[in-house]
Amino acid sequence: MALTLEAEQRLADAGLIEFFEANEPAWLGTAKQTKAFVAGNFPPGSLIRRDDVAKALYPLVEVNELLRDQLSADKLRGKFWIRFFVDLIIDRTWERLDEEDEQAAG
Repeated sequence: MALTLEAEQRLADAGLIEFFEANEPAWLGTAKQTKAFVAGNFPPGSLIRRDDVAKALYPLVEVNELLRDQLSADKLRGKFWIRFFVDLIIDRTWERLDEEDEQAAG
């Protein structure tokens, strides 16, 4: 799913956008690796969509200790926080993933 305004506002209010920005290189790297994994396992020539990557990224984010510690410290217990955070990662890194893929291919 795409990042909605409501989700972005909730993430901002909870301090999770600041948390993302403070750790952005790590999230970018995780998103790049996930997209490469998806691309390598989809049929050749398949269009890789945001939701394809998000689906594969979710279990990685779900067990990420930095995020788990942050959610615990802020007493954010709902599973929707992880979904919102995955959507944030995809939203904030997607264009750079495409650019880097195009540069590597070109």
